[in-house]
Amino acid sequence: MVDAVRTLIGVGLLASSLWCVHRAIIAGRLYRSVSTSGNRSPSTLVDGEKVAIKGTVNVRDLPPLSDSLSIDEEESVGAYVWRLKEYQSYNYNLDAEESGADMQMITYASGIESGTFTVDDGRREIRIDTDWLTETHDSADITTVSPDWTVSTGLSKRSWRSTYIQLDEHWTVNPIPIMEYIFDADAPEEIPDDEFFEARVILDGEMLAVCGEVSMEQGTPVLQGSDKEPLVLSDQGFDEFSRSLPYQILKYGLVAGGTAAIASLALANGLGIV
Repeated sequence: MVDAVRTLIGVGLLASSLWCVHRAIIAGRLYRSVSTSGNRSPSTLVDGEKVAIKGTVNVRDLPPLSDSLSIDEEESVGAYVWRLKEYQSYNYNLDAEESGADMQMITYASGIESGTFTVDDGRREIRIDTDWLTETHDSADITTVSPDWTVSTGLSKRSWRSTYIQLDEHWTVNPIPIMEYIFDADAPEEIPDDEFFEARVILDGEMLAVCGEVSMEQGTPVLQGSDKEPLVLSDQGFDEFSRSLPYQILKYGLVAGGTAAIASLALANGLGIV
């Protein structure tokens, strides 16, 4: 006799196992891509070639709303990863002694905004195209995001938590101009107290490590991501970026194996096989 509850549990666990397998594959793919590319930039670039470079960012055109980010430095912004988050309570305790008890932060929107920028590795300037990252993560558009829709899903935080992006040098939280724009407020006091905006930024003149696939566009080299080769952005260098990848491969692999075993038992019991 089929046990619907156990069967559903088994299906859920199996889905979790497949997700962990996917994460392990991504970490392995990134580790292979970064480690085999190294930090060497070839003297000539060939269309479709995998290349890893490290150099100075040169910003040509600014991304949307970047002039509202209130970064301490005066350099221009080439790209930024952002998220909107808020406090959300499912079981708010009116008798709680501390403010915010029984509440948690949720990320309900995130995205990647990019202008036009290049990386100069000492040999040449290579333009960086982040469109693949935007499409891969189904990034929200900062100019159209609505704070009225505050449901957190798996897609809500994909851009902010991207495995392919490591930006730790320049971070901004709650810049007033962009908060006023997003929440359509005329003054800072009109911005909801439980709403937060964060952004991690690529600035003109900073060092950036980039790994991806070369595309020649009218003789100009462009580094981008593809189904074959992901685009990696790191302001910490390739060594630091790849340091945690073996651990991620092991962690997700072990979790996937254990979850799959439990899922098999639950499905077998639920379907009456054993």
